[in-house]
Amino acid sequence: MARTKSVTVNGVDYELQSVTFTWYSNLTDLYINPANGRKNTAKYADALIKGCVTAPAEVAKGGIKFFDENDDLTTPSELVREIENFLGERNKS
Repeated sequence: MARTKSVTVNGVDYELQSVTFTWYSNLTDLYINPANGRKNTAKYADALIKGCVTAPAEVAKGGIKFFDENDDLTTPSELVREIENFLGERNKS
């Protein structure tokens, strides 16, 4: 079962879910450390948000596009940091 966590970024509550190591590794290989050497941070952030955010639904579905449409540069960066921190946490038994 996926771990979950609630985080608040800029006054908005987000529900996060964990992903598998394989999923996250493939994501970083594709966009952060690609074989062609051309990093794509926006696509990484978009996939990470869509893969880990479960609520609000409009963010989970829209990813980076949601923030672009709302002219918001700050929140997606902070949200990605929160997601990365969450994914790096150990599962508390």
